[in-house]
Amino acid sequence: MRAQMLHLSGPMRGRTLTYQDRLVSIGSGNDCTVRIEAPGVATQHVLLEYKPDECQFHLKRGEGQTFVNGIEVDEVILQDDDQIEVGVGGPMLRFRSYWPTGAVCKPVRKMLSDARDVARVSGGAAATETLTRDLLTQATLQLKVFFPVCVIGGAFLAGWFGGWIGRPASPVTREELEVLRAQQLEMRQIAESVKREDLDALRAAQKKQQDNLDKLARASVAIQRIQKEWTRGVCLLHGIYRLRMPDGSWFEPEGEVFEVEYTGSGFLVTAAGHVVTNRHVVAPWLESPPVRRMIERGAVPEFTRLSATFPGKPPIDVPPASVKRRVDAIDVAVVQVPAEVVVDVPALPMRLGAVESDDMSCFVVGYPTGLTALLARADNAVVEDLRERSASMTEAIERLAQSGQITPLTTKGMVSNVQKEMLVYDAETTHGGSGGPVFGSDGEVIGVNFAILPGFGGANFGVPIHYARDLLPK
Repeated sequence: MRAQMLHLSGPMRGRTLTYQDRLVSIGSGNDCTVRIEAPGVATQHVLLEYKPDECQFHLKRGEGQTFVNGIEVDEVILQDDDQIEVGVGGPMLRFRSYWPTGAVCKPVRKMLSDARDVARVSGGAAATETLTRDLLTQATLQLKVFFPVCVIGGAFLAGWFGGWIGRPASPVTREELEVLRAQQLEMRQIAESVKREDLDALRAAQKKQQDNLDKLARASVAIQRIQKEWTRGVCLLHGIYRLRMPDGSWFEPEGEVFEVEYTGSGFLVTAAGHVVTNRHVVAPWLESPPVRRMIERGAVPEFTRLSATFPGKPPIDVPPASVKRRVDAIDVAVVQVPAEVVVDVPALPMRLGAVESDDMSCFVVGYPTGLTALLARADNAVVEDLRERSASMTEAIERLAQSGQITPLTTKGMVSNVQKEMLVYDAETTHGGSGGPVFGSDGEVIGVNFAILPGFGGANFGVPIHYARDLLPK
């Protein structure tokens, strides 16, 4: 299998190139397989590696930021038609896997599709050049014989692709819109989309985790306190945001208001209502390159809902104006809820000194997989009711809170590495667990969970808690 890429933009735009090597390096360096000299492209920017035993291409980030389908990645398994962006606003490539089994060629429908993609990014002239080059170099012999007929239609094609040039400028490209639409639909009607077999599997995994913790708790006062007391201070954060355009209207691609809904975790740290979480939980648009580019063009993100739900409590509105983020790249933030509504919620103890040992037990508490994990632990009657009503995420959270079924998940692991700005541990967690507390073996919070490697497990990462303490009132 070989890597094939259509260059959508940049100095090689319009070209479809097939690369022979199992390792394909992309960057500005002279020894790169795909050498791209463009602003923002690092010397060894990204590496594609074919794994024969998996029959898959793995993309690994090198020296620069890399985005796949608009989402920043460090490592990912590539799928056909994934779009790779080399650096922020950098050259874009469309990835495909190619089997050289003696067959030549690109189907005509794929040529037209590729030319259309190039047109949207680089204009009609580049698209026409792309189609012409494909007909000459990628077509079957039969099609090449009839190529003069295709040339006769060139004027029509130029006009067809050129039609995009004369249209009013869109705030997003087609590819960006596809990414935005995927984000918009990801969480919609989540209760209806959860299958019973998925819930059963997750319930079994959670029961195994809980059994292991119960055994440890019988021998550890610190673990008992984490389970019985401190988990009550860990909240489910739920946000919905929209984009307001410079003219005051909401961004409405294809006539529907663009809206992103998501969940994360947080934890109370003061009696005054301060809640620690991740920056990307309270400013999720920073994680979406298409949205960031829209903001650069004048769009303004606005929350239509931001709430915190503690165990045993109804959802509490979080004033967006209370959000306080660090000015550097460290992924922590603080929000504040009214003190009177959390008067009986415990404020978690934060370690005052630095974390020095890289061989210690740790416990991560939060809401990994968000609503899905909560539904896995909820009564079947509640789940069925939500499914029948095609409940929205907001409705599902309110219903689970009413029935006392909002509780975080606790997982155990070991801290394997302590760095200045990062803790590395193997306590299982995944999306939705971002912003939850990482407890040390003494029951004090040593970090804020912020990043994962793909899958539920592996090496996960936390920010040392003192970076969050810097955001609190002195």
